[in-house]
Amino acid sequence: MKILPPVTLPPQQPTTRRHNPRMARGLQGFHAYRSCLRWDFGFTCPFCLCHEADLTGGRSVEGFGITGVEHGAPRSVDPGRSNDYSNCFYSCRLCNGSRSNRPRSSEGRSLLDPTAEAWGAHFYRSGDGLLPVQGDRDAEYTHEVYDLGDPRKIELRRLRRELVTDRLELLRRFPEDIKWLQTEAEASPPSRARQALDLARRLRRAMHNALEELVRFASVPADAPWECRCGQTDQHSLPQGLEIQSVDVVLG
Repeated sequence: MKILPPVTLPPQQPTTRRHNPRMARGLQGFHAYRSCLRWDFGFTCPFCLCHEADLTGGRSVEGFGITGVEHGAPRSVDPGRSNDYSNCFYSCRLCNGSRSNRPRSSEGRSLLDPTAEAWGAHFYRSGDGLLPVQGDRDAEYTHEVYDLGDPRKIELRRLRRELVTDRLELLRRFPEDIKWLQTEAEASPPSRARQALDLARRLRRAMHNALEELVRFASVPADAPWECRCGQTDQHSLPQGLEIQSVDVVLG
């Protein structure tokens, strides 16, 4: 299966909208786009790059209000575009709350659109932070409005980086460590052999636990919707910019 990388780098191409749902109606009609948006944005907030698994520890996000629909043109400013799919983005609650109804443009600076701009051209990772390219005024405004430097977001990135890095290293070393312990057991007196075999059993248990933890960071979460408003099933895949960063893990 594919899991999240320890670090998600800003994509080097814009996120392509592949879903085209039927127009929703009503003041809250845009909520009907949720399944399409989750797939189009790879279950990831396109602004801060936090995945659903970062926000929930790998549990389902549905029904908890942890993620939602962000509007490029705020509903309070342009209610006519409330149910315009091209105006809707998948967003974490932190980014959505930080932006609120702040304008798309201010003092000659404009919010960047992740479906029109490659995030990697405007932002870069520095440690667990996501920073705007120096002198890029639009990136600076976007960073400010969505509060991409929020310590909570930095902490979420750090926790994933440390856990995924550690568990992948454990899996990488596991075959070599087990082989060494088996060799040690065969060449040792009974008491030492029992110690080596006991350590091997504990290591196998640790590997099992590591796999379970990594499954929680699957690139496509267990509750991914297989039906959405547009009726398309051939677009149930990650955006290319996120897919190429995913890590293959062999289960079993």
